[in-house]
Amino acid sequence: MAWQWRGRDDGPQPEARRWHQAIHPWDAEPAERQRLRPLVVIGYPSDAGVRANQGRPGAAEGPSALRTACSNLPAPSAFSLFDAGDVSGPKDDVLAWQRSLAAAVAAVRVGGGMPIVLGGGHDQAFGHWLGVVEAASKGAIVGCINIDAHVDMRPLTRGHPHSGSPFMQVHSHSALIGAPFRYLLLGMQPAHNTPALLQSAAAHGAQIVDADAFTPSQESSMAAIINRFIASVDLLCLSLDLDAFLASSAPGVSAPSPMGILPDAMLRTVLRRIAGSGKVAGIELAECSPPLDIGGRTARLGAALLDCVVRALPVLP
Repeated sequence: MAWQWRGRDDGPQPEARRWHQAIHPWDAEPAERQRLRPLVVIGYPSDAGVRANQGRPGAAEGPSALRTACSNLPAPSAFSLFDAGDVSGPKDDVLAWQRSLAAAVAAVRVGGGMPIVLGGGHDQAFGHWLGVVEAASKGAIVGCINIDAHVDMRPLTRGHPHSGSPFMQVHSHSALIGAPFRYLLLGMQPAHNTPALLQSAAAHGAQIVDADAFTPSQESSMAAIINRFIASVDLLCLSLDLDAFLASSAPGVSAPSPMGILPDAMLRTVLRRIAGSGKVAGIELAECSPPLDIGGRTARLGAALLDCVVRALPVLP
């Protein structure tokens, strides 16, 4: 992978640095890893799961666009930044891609870093979660908070995963290893999910909050839901599917949301509450599809969401 981090230079002082000036290859000399907690970018350049789910392709180009959009973000002073490159897999073998991502995420976690997965179809969510589980201590409960218009707990297609099935895979693997299934969906759009899909997800133990909860009048109830969920897990995978947001803000996705949630103060409050819990073990941005984007809006939104989360992460010893 060619180095994609470049951007504006506002001077040599530390407080003027941007991501492109602060980020290093993850496999380089690890001295800086010991100074500050590492945040490690991993690209998932695949839309095999999107195509398998009959969606509009293009998410394979997402990691590159998101790196470009993140390049000019102000560099966090409390963390070091690294890029572990892109994972790979056979073109149409979604499970192989997921396993490749799981291996990369687990390696970053074992190395003391927090993975930041840039996608890529939302099938990446299973690989993200699986990698965190594989690196976690025995018995740790790893939950998922997904901000998304879709439940993404569809059945596999003839045994094959796709971008609509990652949290069904999480459920199945949790049962396989005897772990509780912890999944909280925020921002569900009724127009994007049949009653059968919602009923099935609820029957499997998913907690579902629809998009109407992203209003100031619902802030206290939303906070209570999030707090209870966080208290029920040891570690969290935070998944941000860009198709959750209003289509004018995120046109470059496989399935745009004409009535999606707004990237506003309420959303930032939710993100800060989750990130500030100290339990986030990995972050992912999913479904950025540059060929479908308008003026880079979707990638820029992804970068802004990531900036909001990173700013709220506690500085752990």
